[in-house]
Amino acid sequence: MKSRKIVVIVGGGPAGMMAAWWLAEKFEVHLFEKEKMIGQKFLLAGKGGFNLTNRLTGEALLPKYSPAGFLDKALLEFDSLKLREWLLQLGIPTFEGSSGRVFPEKGITPAYVLKQILESLKSRGVVFHLKHRLVSFNQEMEFVFIGSKGKVGITADYSVLALGGASWSSTGSDGAWTNLFSEKGISTIPFQASNCGLNVDWPDAIKLYHTGKPLKNIMLRVNDKVSRGEALITDYGLEGNAVYPLVPEIRNMLAASRIPLICLDLKPLNTAGQLKEKASGTNVKTSDYPALFKLNTASMALIKAYSDKMSFSGPESFTHLIKNLPIPVSSLRPVVEAISTVGGLDTRELNPDFSLKKFPGVFCAGEMADWDAPTGGFLLQGSFSMGYFTAQAIITDQYT
Repeated sequence: MKSRKIVVIVGGGPAGMMAAWWLAEKFEVHLFEKEKMIGQKFLLAGKGGFNLTNRLTGEALLPKYSPAGFLDKALLEFDSLKLREWLLQLGIPTFEGSSGRVFPEKGITPAYVLKQILESLKSRGVVFHLKHRLVSFNQEMEFVFIGSKGKVGITADYSVLALGGASWSSTGSDGAWTNLFSEKGISTIPFQASNCGLNVDWPDAIKLYHTGKPLKNIMLRVNDKVSRGEALITDYGLEGNAVYPLVPEIRNMLAASRIPLICLDLKPLNTAGQLKEKASGTNVKTSDYPALFKLNTASMALIKAYSDKMSFSGPESFTHLIKNLPIPVSSLRPVVEAISTVGGLDTRELNPDFSLKKFPGVFCAGEMADWDAPTGGFLLQGSFSMGYFTAQAIITDQYT
């Protein structure tokens, strides 16, 4: 029997596992992971509710990702519907939550999801090499790893590098691979935080009395970017699902030495006219505001902190503040706290099939590349889609 071509996959995250699964049907697949187990970050992502993907499918997915166009082909070939079909094939049924996020059926734990994927990989013949750190590769497709017993070498016909970003470094996603790429003349971009909290120079009263309080059913705006959801007041600023989609715009403004203003709409379901109508009585006092506009103590404190006495005292001008409260952002939280990162592999180093221009047999997938997406299932979907796409590119290259 003719021996199979060898594919070396480096990185046991979603992109690496997905690539391994599809390639194993036609290749001898070796999956190398520098940590003691596969999928550590994948498991960690499930601690706050295991959001596997989003209900958006096909072209509706594309605007969620940047840079525009970079992931389009991968997302269209393997969208959220196909991911859910694949998961079901592995014994992982999913359901769509009210927010559009897709989760495993109730009672299915993150550990079970990972177990099903790993068992399927093993049944397809994927060979695992744990605690093996990539230290070198070359044009001859020779890969060298440091393992518990020293250096290990393997020669491959193809490779998929899924080395991860720089968030959640405790899981092994530390971005250290950029040093190796720099040695190879492959351009990388410094990692920056994405899907992270915002630093705001709160007045002492906000920090002292309102840290930990939520702002529910709000809308935030930065320039023409708008996001709805919830935010949490923290001792350093703001975080939450209404905040994260605005991080790219804020990051760009900070890079241009501009001070980002985040406009807070505390009543997005009410128009300015409706609020003014509530305040049309001649005897409205500031003490009436909380009950009249249904504003909690945290909301009132924020309005007071970011307005002048005249605007706060006048009922009509106060309604404007409810809809447009400007809060300056000083900076983003550090990478170590971020849910995800941007930066890493410069996408200009990749061919359209995600192979490296300088190493055509080496493909790259997942968060190691410089792309961005909000929370809500889009990060995992992007990584799974890239893993699938690189696998199909290798299969096509070998068999056509």
